[in-house]
Amino acid sequence: MPELPDLEVFRGNVFDRLAEKKLTGLEVCAEHKVQAAQALLREQLVGRDLLGVGRVGKELMFDFGEGRIIAAHLMLNGEMSIVAPDAVAAVRHKIFTLVFGGQVLVFADRGGLCTIKYQPPASKVPDAFDEAFSVDYFLAIAGKKPRMNVKAFLIDQKIVKGIGNAYADEILWAARVSPYSVMGGMPREVLAALYEAIDPVLRGAIEGIRRGDSGRISGEDRSFLQVHTKARKETVTGHPIIVATVASKITYYTREQVVYL
Repeated sequence: MPELPDLEVFRGNVFDRLAEKKLTGLEVCAEHKVQAAQALLREQLVGRDLLGVGRVGKELMFDFGEGRIIAAHLMLNGEMSIVAPDAVAAVRHKIFTLVFGGQVLVFADRGGLCTIKYQPPASKVPDAFDEAFSVDYFLAIAGKKPRMNVKAFLIDQKIVKGIGNAYADEILWAARVSPYSVMGGMPREVLAALYEAIDPVLRGAIEGIRRGDSGRISGEDRSFLQVHTKARKETVTGHPIIVATVASKITYYTREQVVYL
């Protein structure tokens, strides 16, 4: 599933190609996955310029002005592509399309989980890049969930939006905290160090993705990751990478990460 770093790259690349282009048409290809009627979307959006592409957690926000926003959650296998109008029919598993003259942004998902919303409500949970996601917020929530597993905590979208399975592993490894730890078992200084690892891991991943494919708008590049990867058997620190199921997720970690219980 694309996570915050992937989506940050996607949103920039999509907007670079479609910035301020006029929407000339759209099509709802899977009515049960698009939470608005095609007629309403056409009435309210066609003829308007794409003013920006934002991101909140794992959703991309396509802004057509005056609060008219399309939110797309790609889920596990969702993909975006930009194709010519005569190539749209060949794209399989289409969910939704936005037509900008000679370019069509297509949302597709072979798993059928991708969702499209219109005018989504504002999130009450901070994104990992929001100012509201402060160390004080992090410590306060951690204090309220002393028995919660640390990996489950990091990937809980009701606590912080944007972090998923792969980057939770990277953050835990960077902070040298075992994924088997619980929030209440960690001293305050360890919790603070865990929080401080989040931003550099995510921003470093954005740069890693851009280095690998600067024009990417779909898929995942995990080749540069330190621990959540099948590409190596041990970390740069020389510790074997262990794979296990933690918090119901396939998890990569090492013995150098301390367990706090």
